[in-house]
Amino acid sequence: MKKLSLLFSIMLVALSFNSYAQSPINIGIKTGLNFTDFSSNPKDYSTKNSTGFGVGAMARINISRSYIQADLMYSEKSVKFESAFGSDKATMKNIEIPVVYGYKLLKSPLYNLRVFGGGVYTAVLNNLSKGAVDNAFNEFDKSNIGYRVGAGVDILKFTVDVSYDGGLSNISKDFSSKPNTWFIAVGYKFL
Repeated sequence: MKKLSLLFSIMLVALSFNSYAQSPINIGIKTGLNFTDFSSNPKDYSTKNSTGFGVGAMARINISRSYIQADLMYSEKSVKFESAFGSDKATMKNIEIPVVYGYKLLKSPLYNLRVFGGGVYTAVLNNLSKGAVDNAFNEFDKSNIGYRVGAGVDILKFTVDVSYDGGLSNISKDFSSKPNTWFIAVGYKFL
């Protein structure tokens, strides 16, 4: 009876590990905090980091140790502008679509340690301009293309990512200014 119980326990543990094994396709949700700043050329304005958030869905295709992941995220990024005329805080409400190629440095059925990089497209849904910032962003571009680099870990069905997004195109035609964002995200893979 003890041998049968031991055999049953071993089979149960093996099935548990197998259910967490790397599926070729992962689909899930993720959420997190972002910290945004703008590189800014004019000396009249300076910016300070502000905290925002992001929430959305992810899809990952696993190819051995490599993977391709695409996200569809709603994010709110805030930034504080300061000038000789005063300060103003602006919030961008965005739809973001990052697509990255990743590589699993450590790969096991229970956890993965990953690095990734790729591009991100951002579409701003609201007007950034208001108050003291109004004149500087009167021709604010609602689309931005950038890059994303980062690292992450998968533990069972959970993911944790730390990434950096840098802008490749200016957000305003009036002066050189690009968004720069750190994003810390936690996700859960349903599949």
